[in-house]
Amino acid sequence: MRRETWLPAAPEGVPRARAIVRELADELSLDPGTTWDLVLATSEAFANAVEHGQPCDPRGILLRAEIGDGRMGVEVSDCGCFPAEPTTTKLHGEGGRGMRIIEAIVDQVEVHPDRGSTRVRFAKRLLTVS
Repeated sequence: MRRETWLPAAPEGVPRARAIVRELADELSLDPGTTWDLVLATSEAFANAVEHGQPCDPRGILLRAEIGDGRMGVEVSDCGCFPAEPTTTKLHGEGGRGMRIIEAIVDQVEVHPDRGSTRVRFAKRLLTVS
């Protein structure tokens, strides 16, 4: 099972990304904790792409979610380069925790910076509700 869609590279894309992952988790009858972790990680990854990345004009940011091997994988891709020092519009001390949150709640996370794009992939083992 796989979902793939382009979403706006703007704050309104974040809740849409969360909703897509939540719907897929509901279809699979995932337990609430696993669903929460996947939705939170998606929210953080997508928000990072909005704030630090670049849209793939005119499409925006690509969200992929895929089920396989007892895991759900999510990928968020934008067309920006991964900077050595991320820039932010937030006040000092606010933000900067997104990747650490993702790393803490999923089983695997990878960041793939390429020329002209950045992909953040993460996966979590699935637990279903009986």
